[in-house]
Amino acid sequence: MNSIERENWLKERKTYIGGTDIGAIIGANPSYRTALDVYLDKTSEGVVEVTSEPAYWGSALEPVIAEEYSKRTGFDVEVPVGLIRHKDHKFIAANIDRWANGGGHILECKTAGFMKAHEWGEVGTDQIPKSYKYQVAYYAAITGVSRVDIAVLIGGQEFRIYQYLKDKEMEDKLIRAAVLFWNKYILTNTPPAPKTDADTAKLFPKGNGLEVRADDTILQKIDMLQDLKAKESFVIKEMEHLQIEVKNYMQDAELLIDNVGHLRATWKNRKGSKRLDTKTLAEEHNEIYKQYLKEGEAYRVFALKQ
Repeated sequence: MNSIERENWLKERKTYIGGTDIGAIIGANPSYRTALDVYLDKTSEGVVEVTSEPAYWGSALEPVIAEEYSKRTGFDVEVPVGLIRHKDHKFIAANIDRWANGGGHILECKTAGFMKAHEWGEVGTDQIPKSYKYQVAYYAAITGVSRVDIAVLIGGQEFRIYQYLKDKEMEDKLIRAAVLFWNKYILTNTPPAPKTDADTAKLFPKGNGLEVRADDTILQKIDMLQDLKAKESFVIKEMEHLQIEVKNYMQDAELLIDNVGHLRATWKNRKGSKRLDTKTLAEEHNEIYKQYLKEGEAYRVFALKQ
């Protein structure tokens, strides 16, 4: 796919809710992507592509994974021609990786790092990360197939195959969620409520200097926040006190085990980090310091007041 084709593909993505969107809408992994991210992606002007090393290698290794799947299963695989849209809702679409077995089922190709291996369960089952499970169920609902195979390369050297079998209840739920999201938020140009602190920063990046009067509900939430903050402060101090006692017991030892030999705590040596002495650099080489000085993006700070 050349740069022009990719830009057109990114533009087309704004016209539908895809398999990578549905998990965010459902709330599968809010620390990674939320419903608000989907809304902003669909309604913002221009095309912005967020790239990363994992995403790059996931795309680059897709043909390799598909070929290996074909070798291990005996199923022929083929690249689909274009987007597959839902028969009743044109804003619901699937961009599948491969047709397998002459279109009898779908193949999705994934990559994962070693640190994510624990998210993949027993081989041959549908014990896969939640966002991927929603994705393949969504594709099954759109295409009508009763099976989706998921081939994953873990850590660049462990190949596994998983299988999703039709779950109509889940698929109906996902389609309803996509329809509701499109009609309630996209068509009305109304952003969904924030689910993470990052969401609030995206919705309201800059303060305007004005004040807003709190209602009774918000005042109650402020009181609850202050109460929790007080408890948090107590808990932190208590944890510090207990940690000091444990360290004093360990003394020079690095490992603490219980009476059956299980490791319960460690207190290990760690090399000191190397940091640039910006104060000395500014004093002794001010021009060089100014040349490489960069100002970070402005952000808002929330603080409770008594």
